[in-house]
Formats: sequence, structure tokens, C-alpha cells
Amino acid sequence: MDQFLTRFSSEGREPRQDISVEVLVPPKFIAKRLDLAPDELAVVRRRLRFLDGRPSQVNDTYFPHGVVKDSEIVDPRDISRGALRVLVDLGYEQARLLDETWIRMPSAEETDRLSLQSGTPVAEHIRTGYTSEGKPIRCAVTVLPGDVYVIAHEFDVPEDWE
Repeated sequence: MDQFLTRFSSEGREPRQDISVEVLVPPKFIAKRLDLAPDELAVVRRRLRFLDGRPSQVNDTYFPHGVVKDSEIVDPRDISRGALRVLVDLGYEQARLLDETWIRMPSAEETDRLSLQSGTPVAEHIRTGYTSEGKPIRCAVTVLPGDVYVIAHEFDVPEDWE
């Protein structure tokens, strides 16, 4: 199970997710982050996550097709060992992340998928993963309803921080 399922199961909640997989020419903002040519293909694992029976978040993770085309990432079932482990086994270890968070109004599709009330904003979290050589290997887009999530960051402060 992934972090979402593990975390909420341990809290006694009922998480589940519907997974679908598609091979496509990704949106421009994804192609740019994955350093793909305009007509180059990507694989997207789309997950609609539910918590206690209600839509909770959308998580769509894109991978360069050339990297994952012959792997279990293209299978719509849950990957028990996780997509990052699959990437490592393919020779692509994620060594660096870029996180971006956008607060915005949802698209009509997101409003429908998440069963949002009119006027509810969303937080869009985009996480791009890179190898140590700087090759982008995944781009995850998570959309969170603004009325039920808190985004918190915790980190250690270096001793020489002023």
C-alpha cells in the first residue's frame, strides 16, 4: 500500500483508491517538467482516493513512456512495492525532488471527481522527481480540496542558519 493507504488505515479510517492507467501525450506543463518533446508519450497512473467513502484527493503521476513502458507501472493494479522501487529496478533512482504548491479554483472535471461544493478552492501539489544526473523521471500532480486539508511542512533547521 502507498503512504495514503497506510497512514489512514493506521488511524482507523477507511482509505481506498481507484486506479487507471493511460498512455498519452501529456499536457504541456507535464511535458515540460519531464523534459519530453511535444509529441513524446507519457504513462499516467490516475488515482482517485477516497477516505471514509468520500472522494478525498486526485493523484495523477506521469512517467516518461520510454522509461516505464515494459514495467508494472503500466498495470492499473496497486504496486505493492511502490513505483519508486520499480524505477530503481529500471535503473532510475529518484535523488532530488521539486515541490510546487498552487492554490486555485478547480476545473469542472476536478469539481466532479472530488464532489466539491461550489466555490471550494483546491491546492494543487506538483512533485517532480529527478535522478542524481538531473533526469526527470516522474511528475505527480495531487489535487486536494481546500476545505478539508492543511498543508504543513516540518524540517530541521541547520545549525548555521541565521
